[in-house]
Amino acid sequence: LMSQEKRIPDLRENKMRTMAPGKLLFNMALPLVLSMLVQALYNVVDSVYVAGYSQNAVTALSLAFPIQNLQIGCATGVAVGMNSLLSKSLGEGNQERANRAAGNGITLMLLAAVGFLIFGIWGVRPYFEVQSTVEATVEGGIVYTRICCLMSVGLFIQILGERLLQSTGRTVHSMIGQSAGAITNIVLMMMETVIGIHWLLISP
Repeated sequence: LMSQEKRIPDLRENKMRTMAPGKLLFNMALPLVLSMLVQALYNVVDSVYVAGYSQNAVTALSLAFPIQNLQIGCATGVAVGMNSLLSKSLGEGNQERANRAAGNGITLMLLAAVGFLIFGIWGVRPYFEVQSTVEATVEGGIVYTRICCLMSVGLFIQILGERLLQSTGRTVHSMIGQSAGAITNIVLMMMETVIGIHWLLISP
């Protein structure tokens, strides 16, 4: 009994272990649905905003989407695997394995971020030169995608943190984080649009 108490820590505050399955499912699913709905606004807002510049800009954005989707796919794949093992370990009361799962997830995320960093430095230009011969599309896509790749560590940290919160049952915090990011993105783009229109009106 003493060895079992040492192996299983006090997890009374962890609802993954204590809450009834039906209530737990509803409690975790609703915030996730809302957060995914808000996050879906990212691509819509980006497309509407970029469409105000030129057709070449929209084309560059569409060519960059596969790279972004690959980033999201890698991050989500690692995070979901970590999420599943971590949740299972917490439900079993095996804190040591849960810690190990989180550590492995962080390591894999960092390796993936380094891979996209390397692609952002050396692989972006060949990718766009194969896709298009329009100089404006190629150069605009290179700048946009290079920023996405060089700063992809932020994406990986966000998805990793989100899945860590979900795996411990804190889906409301995950919803708040995603919603805050999406709303901030929308507000900043609206401000930039208004400032740009004002500059055009007052410029000679």
